[in-house]
Amino acid sequence: MLKYLYGFSVGARLNFGRTSPAKRCTRFMARPLWWLSALVLILLGAPTSISPSRAQEIAASRAKDSQTIIARGIIKVAITKFDLPAFHWHDSHGNLVGPEVELARLIGRLLKVGVQFVDDCPTFDAVIEAVASGDADIGLSKLSQTPNRILRVRFSDPYLVVRHALLFDRVFVGRQAAGRPPEDELRKFSGTIGVIAKSAFVDFAQRNFPEAQISELQTWEDSIQALLYDRVDAIYRDEFEVRRVLKNNPALNVRFGSVALIDQKSLLSVAVCDTCLRLQDFINYQIADNRVPFALPALLAFQGGN
Repeated sequence: MLKYLYGFSVGARLNFGRTSPAKRCTRFMARPLWWLSALVLILLGAPTSISPSRAQEIAASRAKDSQTIIARGIIKVAITKFDLPAFHWHDSHGNLVGPEVELARLIGRLLKVGVQFVDDCPTFDAVIEAVASGDADIGLSKLSQTPNRILRVRFSDPYLVVRHALLFDRVFVGRQAAGRPPEDELRKFSGTIGVIAKSAFVDFAQRNFPEAQISELQTWEDSIQALLYDRVDAIYRDEFEVRRVLKNNPALNVRFGSVALIDQKSLLSVAVCDTCLRLQDFINYQIADNRVPFALPALLAFQGGN
């Protein structure tokens, strides 16, 4: 089609008639130059609805990478405003501490820039939004990679991989299984599953338990309370959080069962601005170097925070 249109256009425009060969050649050569000049003038003078300041913001956003951050002298790190025990939390003096905070400060130190925490994000998805919108350069808050999030930001290599897990009401699952193995019922769970609203596990639950009713609750603590008071039949998060609930409340093992999904894993990673290719490589190098170790047993042994 392209060849046909191009040939038709040239054939329609060229009308040599009885003009001498020299003049025909001159006209043939001059016309493309004239159109090229006109095109340049049109492009330069074309009106636009984007303000100059907005155009500068767009250009800066497209160009942002490690060198931009180094020139600025600060890397902006988005995190949740609520604590994530064993990952990041506020100490008794109100200071941010924890391995995710250490990782952010290590990145800043090696880039030779200061670290500014954007710590007012009310949800996990809000951390992703802060990075996607340019309010932060990177995000850290036990962030799982999901297809929807990958369309908005880049992700580092995982600094920790944890399996998905369910904490479920034994009586409900036993009744639904009706003599069949409980794991069969869990695989096609049709009860109500509690998840944290605006978290990766909303997407995970919709994908992995299509027959279940998904109840989005404000916090993990709200999810636990919903399970205790029979408002949901199971709660869904990662293995670390489910094991931590049972570790802190051993009596729950009597009424509730737990299961890890060996083929479903959360890739906990650093969210990185969409144009920050070199920064992404830089963070991957630091994670591979394991300067701030993340290990499930050590995280489960954590006693501080809330």
